[in-house]
Amino acid sequence: MAREQSWTFLFRQLYERATSTFVSGGPGVGKTSFLRGFVCFLRSRLPAAGAVVVVAPTGSAAKTAKGVTYHSFFGFPKQYKMQVADPVQEAARMLALDRWRPIARRLGKVEVLLLDEVSMVPADNLDVMYELLSQSRGRQAPPFVVYTLGDFLQLSPPFGKLAFTAVCWRSLFGAAFVELTHVHRQGQPDFVAAIRDARFGRCTTAVQKLMDERAVSDEAYVDLECEVLHLMPRHEDVDAHNSSCLSRLCPGTRPADFIAVDGVKVDSNRQNVSHEVDLKSVSAHSRDAALMDCVAPRCVQHCHRARVMLITNHFLSLGLFHGSIGRIVDYDGDEGAPVLRFEDHGVVPGTRVGSLGVRDAGADWIEVLCPAIEFEARIFSRPGVLAVRQQVPFVLGWAITVHRSQSLTLSEAVLDLSEAFGAGMVLAAISRVPDKRRMHVRSFSGSRLLADRAAMQLYHESPRL
Repeated sequence: MAREQSWTFLFRQLYERATSTFVSGGPGVGKTSFLRGFVCFLRSRLPAAGAVVVVAPTGSAAKTAKGVTYHSFFGFPKQYKMQVADPVQEAARMLALDRWRPIARRLGKVEVLLLDEVSMVPADNLDVMYELLSQSRGRQAPPFVVYTLGDFLQLSPPFGKLAFTAVCWRSLFGAAFVELTHVHRQGQPDFVAAIRDARFGRCTTAVQKLMDERAVSDEAYVDLECEVLHLMPRHEDVDAHNSSCLSRLCPGTRPADFIAVDGVKVDSNRQNVSHEVDLKSVSAHSRDAALMDCVAPRCVQHCHRARVMLITNHFLSLGLFHGSIGRIVDYDGDEGAPVLRFEDHGVVPGTRVGSLGVRDAGADWIEVLCPAIEFEARIFSRPGVLAVRQQVPFVLGWAITVHRSQSLTLSEAVLDLSEAFGAGMVLAAISRVPDKRRMHVRSFSGSRLLADRAAMQLYHESPRL
């Protein structure tokens, strides 16, 4: 059924089983196609508004799955971390806040939640989501079912433990899961074999042969350096490559860099609303410490025609997400706010010029005005206060981290993987491109091909449904 992508019988079995289920499989086996088909099937059976919901951990994954981020659906603030160790108490704390009243009503309507890319969801967050769903239901509310999809042998969450270690995992999903095995994304047998071996951290002859075959000489690399998207493990290498390409594009005088404006403000979601907050007493050190890991840098270099990547889901209603790649095509008005053009973009129905920053749009492209926006970070030493950075919502985009590429299918990519450092990182990189002829290997070390031991044990020992 998976090979033919004829899954109606399986959809019916899962629906009639009415039990939360984990659906897994390696890269390119059709998990997203399965998800989309299953959602259509479920909504034909459960047509009530809000009954079937699709969420994912990142904006790019949410767009691929045709859903929303779980942060926005569950009301998690940016950079959310549990404030109470017990997920039951943490969910109760959140639901007691005024802000969660409409969110609780939304959660109470959910009959089926589908969570994509579960490997990138921290176990703590999954436990809190489960408790929020459970505690938001009235006595007459129907029971809910959760379907998670993903591959724990791919990239792990940036912090926290893998989701299958969550307190709720065993009670929700049991020990068995559904596994899809037929690869659809890559059609070349040697490519498929190499990806299969890499998934379990094995640098076999098939893997090494593929990487040697696709290795790029210095001469050939000249034509790829600033024309093809690079995947790199480390942020510092991404920054260095982006700066190099910018210098080649604009070797003379560039426009002045966009410099962030940092400050503090009162958290509108604070628990004690009646308590007065003295912002003047917040030190610059506390503010800067909170913004240390802010996704928006202090300084953003740029120039006309520079390739850039969005670092926000601020434009998600336009179909643009954290990770969307575009180019600067203009600077608008006295403030010189940059205008970004995104090619090969499916314009969302109802998009109107002049609304939500849209300056122009065509059948498969859109131009959006992108002035500075606010990026927030909680100051843990000062409850009720947020550090705020005002900065343009993009960075240079000739290269991105491998983590950023998770869930994406790329038409072409240069892989620079000699500094890969995490389980599943090499696997995620080499499986992004459907055709090996469009994959160019700049560097690779077999010793950097790693797989998470606990995840391997899960796949070796768990029965399949």
